[in-house]
Amino acid sequence: MSDREAPTDVGTGGGQRQGDPLTRTAALVAVALVVALVVSYLFTSAVGPRLIDRPRLALVLQVKLIVTTFTVVLLLALAGTYASLYRDLPNPFTLSLVVFCVALLLYALTSNPVVVLILGFRPTPFGPFTFLPDLFAALATVVLLYQSQR
Repeated sequence: MSDREAPTDVGTGGGQRQGDPLTRTAALVAVALVVALVVSYLFTSAVGPRLIDRPRLALVLQVKLIVTTFTVVLLLALAGTYASLYRDLPNPFTLSLVVFCVALLLYALTSNPVVVLILGFRPTPFGPFTFLPDLFAALATVVLLYQSQR
């Protein structure tokens, strides 16, 4: 192995990954999109009739749901990758990647309208879900700032 070649099993728990990175990424994006569309369809079927008289709100909620669900699925995959990498290379940098990814995952979850409804809140501009996503984004920023100071 030359100095420029990276080991192929880093971050995979010792096994080799199948396929090239572009194919794996495209597959994850496709799965995330399908999951987001299915969740959006189910949400619209369940809640849509109550929003029939407010079509703009229904559209905004549906788009937000698709985007945040898509992001959650991708961040779950990324968190798994970073956790595997941390198991193989336990150091402060890889731990920061895990914390950063978890903070972004919490950001995406608290931005998702379904999570807000499941936890018993209404999708309004007031309440804890008004600021919680920003709090998790701030945490992710602090992790990056800390790593840039090392």
